[in-house]
Amino acid sequence: MSHTRTRLAAISASLALSLALASGPAALAQDGPEATIEGLLAAIEAKDFEALPTFFCEEFAGAMGAFDLSALTEGMPEGMDASTLLDAFIIDTEIASMEVLSQTDAEAIVQVEGSMSMDINAEAMVPFIEALLEMSGMEVTPETVEMFSGLMMSEFEAETTDISEEITLVPGEAMAWVVCSELGAMDPGTDDAMATESSAPEASDEVVEGE
Repeated sequence: MSHTRTRLAAISASLALSLALASGPAALAQDGPEATIEGLLAAIEAKDFEALPTFFCEEFAGAMGAFDLSALTEGMPEGMDASTLLDAFIIDTEIASMEVLSQTDAEAIVQVEGSMSMDINAEAMVPFIEALLEMSGMEVTPETVEMFSGLMMSEFEAETTDISEEITLVPGEAMAWVVCSELGAMDPGTDDAMATESSAPEASDEVVEGE
């Protein structure tokens, strides 16, 4: 019995040590500059656009505009549920490596390597297309939805952007560190996506006129 307890104690101690080693770096980085970058990418992936400004210093608050897909809903007909469009977009981010190049009490520079991709879920786009057709006074049929879905999807090309960026961070108020530099290499190309979405209604009119 004593031998069994001793063995269980040894196993427990080994597991505790393994967990401590595994969680140690993460725990140390909770308030570090790396945590801000991880949080920013997680917010972008979750499409939590309201949270984005909290990750930037005041000087570079406008940098979040490159990631805010909610701008796609501007100009949508009154009464349309903007979430039906935003839900169709899929944003995926991946951090391959992250290294703190320098850090003082006033500034930190972090090298980030990874990728960001954006795609559209065709099935999730259906409610948006149906609502758009209804508000346009058109008959909503599986054939019509499929046609307009094809038009919109043909103008959008999924792409992956490689991230290789030195990001400058400074102490913040909402969190320990906030981004205070341009994020050009992390721009997912939302301008192209906006152009695609805004051109869709025009393409629709052309098809109707052609009929």
